[in-house]
Amino acid sequence: MAGRHARLDRLTPLDMSNLRVEEHGLPMDVAALVVLEPADPGQLDLNRLRGIVEGRLSRVPRLRQVLYRPPPGLGPPVWVDARDFDIRQHVRARPVPGPGDEAALLRTCADLGEMPLDRSRPLWQMWLLTGLAGGRRALLIRLHHVVADGIGALAMLGNLIDPAPGTEVPDPPPWTPVPAPGVAALASDRLRRQARLLRHLAVRLRHPGVVVAGLGVLARQARQVAREGRAPRVSLNVPVTGPRRLLLIRADLRRAKAVAHAHGGTVNDVVLAAAAGGARSLLRSRGELMPGLVLKVSVAASVRDPADRSAAGNRVGLLVVPLPVAEADPERCLAAIAAATAGRKTLPPYQPAGRLAQRWMASVMARQRLVNLLVSNLPGPPCPLRLGGARVLEIFQIGVVQGNLTVSVGAISYAGQLNLGVVADRAAVPDAGAFADGMSDTLGRLGILVTADPSLQEAGASADRARSSRAVRTPRVNISRSGQRS
Repeated sequence: MAGRHARLDRLTPLDMSNLRVEEHGLPMDVAALVVLEPADPGQLDLNRLRGIVEGRLSRVPRLRQVLYRPPPGLGPPVWVDARDFDIRQHVRARPVPGPGDEAALLRTCADLGEMPLDRSRPLWQMWLLTGLAGGRRALLIRLHHVVADGIGALAMLGNLIDPAPGTEVPDPPPWTPVPAPGVAALASDRLRRQARLLRHLAVRLRHPGVVVAGLGVLARQARQVAREGRAPRVSLNVPVTGPRRLLLIRADLRRAKAVAHAHGGTVNDVVLAAAAGGARSLLRSRGELMPGLVLKVSVAASVRDPADRSAAGNRVGLLVVPLPVAEADPERCLAAIAAATAGRKTLPPYQPAGRLAQRWMASVMARQRLVNLLVSNLPGPPCPLRLGGARVLEIFQIGVVQGNLTVSVGAISYAGQLNLGVVADRAAVPDAGAFADGMSDTLGRLGILVTADPSLQEAGASADRARSSRAVRTPRVNISRSGQRS
C-alpha cells in the first residue's frame, strides 16, 4: 500500500494561503455564470446534468477529492479521494424567482455564493438555475480557490463541456476511491520532501549567481512598492461584511482588441480602463473625486507554464497597477494604463514567499493599504460551446471581495464577447450601480460596449435574437439598485 502513496498531492504554500484568507473573512471561491439557450423539456434537466457531469468526472479527478489534514508534524494537507462521493450533493437546482430577468438571476447567484463550501466534501458546486425569461437556463459553478485559479478552473470546466455538437455522454466509468494514506506513508513523504528541499538548497548554493539574481528581482519589487507608496484612502476600502451584489456589462472583443492596440495596450488594459471609469463615477457621486487622484488595483497575473493550463492548484501572482481615475477622457486613461502595465511586465508578478509572510497578509487584509480594488481578466474559449446539446450563450466570471476590498471586477472573453462582472459588498457599496454605470460609459465612449441582451427581461424572446446584439458607439446603460438594466 505504501507504493500507492509514494507521491502524495499536498497543498502548496500559495494554496494554503487561500484557506487562511477564508478563515479571516468570506468564502474564497472562484465562480462562473454560464447562460444557456432555451432547451426542450428534459433535454437538460437536473438528472440529465448530473449524468453529464458524473460521466466526465474521470477527466477531472480533483472534483472527487477532499482535503485531509495529517496529524501534527506530518506536513501540509493532502488531497485524497472522497469515500462517500455523491453527485447529488454537488449538482443541484434552484428556480430563479419571477420575473426571471437578469436582476433576479444575479440576486439568486449572490445568495448561493454567500455560504462557504463544505470542507468535508469536494470543494465545488454546480447549480442549474431554471425559470429564466425566454425559457433559458443558467449554471452557477463555484470552485474553491484552493482547487484551482481562474485558468485552471476554466480548464476543468472545459472537461465537462461537450467537445462537439451531438456528443454522446458516456456512462460513468467504474470508480473506487483510494484510501487515505496512513501515518507511515505521510511520514515517508514528509522526509522525502525535506530531503529534496535540502538538495535544492545545496544546488543553489553551488550556483550563487542564481541566488543573487533572485534576490535582485525581490529587491526591485520591494523598491517598486516603496516608490508607489500607500494606496489613497477612499470609501471603497472598508471591511467587507458579507452579502454581495452582482452586475454584468458586455463588450465586443474584436473592437476591444482594436482599441487596445491603437493605444499601445492589451485587452487587459481596456478592462482596467473600464474599472477606472467605474471608480471615477462612484467616487464622483460620493464627493471623493479629487484632481490627480490615482487608485491602485491588484491585477491577477498567471505564472503558469503554457503547457500546464489544466493543472489543479494555484499558479498566480499579483501586479499592482495605478488607475488614473481623475482622467475624464477614456482614451487618455487607457493610454496611461497601457504605459504603466508595460513597465510592470518587466518584473515577475508578486507572490508572497514564506509561511510567515502569507499568514501576515491574511491577518491584515481588513486594514491593508496596498490596493483599492481587485481586477481579473481570463482568456476564455474562442469558439461557441455546448452542454447537453444546449448552446452556451454567455460566460461571466464572478470574483471575490475580501478584507477591505469591497469591489472586484472580473472579465472573461468568450466567442467574440468580452464579458465583465462586478462584485460589490452590498452594505459598503449600496451605490454599486454608479460603478457599473461608469464602466458602461467608458466602454461606450471607447466604442466597444454591447447593449444588454433584452431577452432575459422579455419572456418569449428567441435565442437567435439573443446573439444579434451589436456593438454601438455611445450608448448609456442605466443600472438600477436591483442590478437590472433599463
